[in-house]
Amino acid sequence: MAEQRRSHAISLFGLEKCRSTMVGDSSAKGISGGEKKRTAIAMEWVTESPVIFLDEPTSGLDAHSALMVTHQLKDIADAGRTVVAVVHQPSSEMFALIDDIVVLFEGRIVYMGERANFVDYLARLGYPCGMYTNPADHVFNSVLFDGAGYAGDRGLGGSKAMAQRADVLFAAWSGSAEAAVVQRMIDSPELSPITASQFRRTSPAAAQTKYLLKRGGRNALRNSLVLRIRLAQAIFFGLIIGLVFLNTQNKPTSVQQQNFSGAMFFTCVTQFLIATLAVVNVFTSERLVFQRERDAGYYGLPAYYASKNIVELPIQVCVPVVYSCISYWLLGLRRDVGRFFIYMVTTVCLNLCGFSFGMLLGASFASLSAILSALPAIFLPFLLFGGLLVNTGNSTVWLRWIQWISPIKYGYTALMYNQFKGYTVDGVDFGDRYLDQVNLGPFSVAVNIVFVL
Repeated sequence: MAEQRRSHAISLFGLEKCRSTMVGDSSAKGISGGEKKRTAIAMEWVTESPVIFLDEPTSGLDAHSALMVTHQLKDIADAGRTVVAVVHQPSSEMFALIDDIVVLFEGRIVYMGERANFVDYLARLGYPCGMYTNPADHVFNSVLFDGAGYAGDRGLGGSKAMAQRADVLFAAWSGSAEAAVVQRMIDSPELSPITASQFRRTSPAAAQTKYLLKRGGRNALRNSLVLRIRLAQAIFFGLIIGLVFLNTQNKPTSVQQQNFSGAMFFTCVTQFLIATLAVVNVFTSERLVFQRERDAGYYGLPAYYASKNIVELPIQVCVPVVYSCISYWLLGLRRDVGRFFIYMVTTVCLNLCGFSFGMLLGASFASLSAILSALPAIFLPFLLFGGLLVNTGNSTVWLRWIQWISPIKYGYTALMYNQFKGYTVDGVDFGDRYLDQVNLGPFSVAVNIVFVL
């Protein structure tokens, strides 16, 4: 059913040629302006809303495209729906397709009624429209404005003249028979019981998620450069940290303590922060589209959130896996497959946590600049109480609680326990003693990983 409605909308609005073309934006070329207008109208049409509001649907289009859009709106109205649109200076062909019009001047109604009676009404006011003159042009050039009005509009005298003309036109309308008809309709409306057919139709949550997944997957594949950059970042940071702390297991125990601690703290920070910045950059560009489509009733928040997480999940898993495969063995961490998987799972969880944190920031702030301004103030406390810079067990008492909301602390603790718990060098067990010194807390590796999530 949904597929049939989509195909019908594409056919009705003449979008067959661009059905596989992305819409595009200021940075990526897509469909034409007329096709964008028709696509926006088709999105409203497909929800079967009984009333469609459109703000300047023909502005910025050439004469042919504007007339095509107007014909399609006329077809929608003839099918039984109400179309309310703001149109500036329509052509005579477009004007002839309109059923009812409202003319506003200086914020007040000067005509409201059937389009067929509009020219006769102007003639009764003393503004006859020529036989071959577009009524829309006539009302602008001869009724609302005249030569004196345009000339005086540059100064205070012109503003007064326009206000006086508005008073005259409004008074004429208020005392007309057409205004009386409208008033009677307002005073005695034709009311009928509300039926289910009058409500906007929305797809089930499963269908919404399905189509959002398809769209999100296509966008991800189209923006393959972003995927390549994320993978390149993982390789770069894995090589950097691996080469800086290369084969730390062969160095003195004091150096091992410092290098392993620094490497694992760097791992936690990079995995969390990179994921946060990546989703913030993407989500802020999608935010306006999401708000417009959600307000229009195309889909709900749960469907969008679920599809966003599912589409991003492979990326959030693959990137830390690549990083872990490179960095773990170069660092010289314990040669144990089980501990390697714990290391990798921890980095994956930090990525997922950073992704969720980025979504929270994107939902809390309206612009990318606001997010980047607020991020240091929010992130630095997580960094300070992450377990390396401050001995959290002996920090200021009334600030110590910050460690329990820091995902960096939980990820760092899991990696430290994974490396130093029972760690010996030349038969000397110094790993447990070092963990007691840094005082990272009572939770096990598994519990810390769960808390990261």
